[in-house]
Amino acid sequence: GGGVKPIADYALLDEVTALVERPNVLAGKFDAAFLEVPQECLILTMKANQKYFPLLDANGKLTNQFLIVSNIRPTDASLVISGNERVLRARLADARFFFDQDRKKPLDSHVLDLAKVVYHNKLGSQGERVVRVQAIARAIGQQLGGEALALQADQAALLGKADLLTNMVGEFPELQGIMGRYYAQHDGVNDDIAYAIEDHYKPRFAGDELPRNMVGVCVALADKLETLAGMFGIGQTPTGDKDPFALRRHALGVIRITAERKLP
Repeated sequence: GGGVKPIADYALLDEVTALVERPNVLAGKFDAAFLEVPQECLILTMKANQKYFPLLDANGKLTNQFLIVSNIRPTDASLVISGNERVLRARLADARFFFDQDRKKPLDSHVLDLAKVVYHNKLGSQGERVVRVQAIARAIGQQLGGEALALQADQAALLGKADLLTNMVGEFPELQGIMGRYYAQHDGVNDDIAYAIEDHYKPRFAGDELPRNMVGVCVALADKLETLAGMFGIGQTPTGDKDPFALRRHALGVIRITAERKLP
């Protein structure tokens, strides 16, 4: 009640429909204190691990209620509900632990460790890749907005992959960029740079939104162009049916950003 509605997720709906023969929908609750963890983390925890449907309020904010789709219709549903609530509490406690641990270290403390993460055996480490993306982002920033934008783009590109080494992204790779934004904001990094960290992956799919500011535009272009140049450079070109590095998606992203932002 009170205007809550389940999250629109057709993939999850399909999956649960296939798993459950006679669906019986029950409503559960969790401690509202968990809502201090970013809602993206909580939603992923509920969907990925437990196949629950998170409930959002009228403004699209996560509430502390969720739907369970059960295969059984007990006379007393309270046992099924409390059992599911107990399982979810443990999962949410894990997410909160990751979030709290990650915030103990500033985001930039991970940058040096990217040197130890292999990007591609012919293209070096993630650390080496970050240096290349920074250089491209600076050059694009210089052209689109001069020195001030170039410096911000450089900073955002430097921090853009740091969250790959956080606990939360280790657990949920889908949160890359999103966690970087939260952690950067926690460290007091300004919003233009923080949002660029999240947005440099955009557009992630056809019809996805574009980066919301010019810093994000610079880093998104740099990141995609570096990928394209690197992969084509070592002969990893997409074929008719195979495109393991999503190069078509990157190229379309570059075209969409350039066209829709009316860039020179």
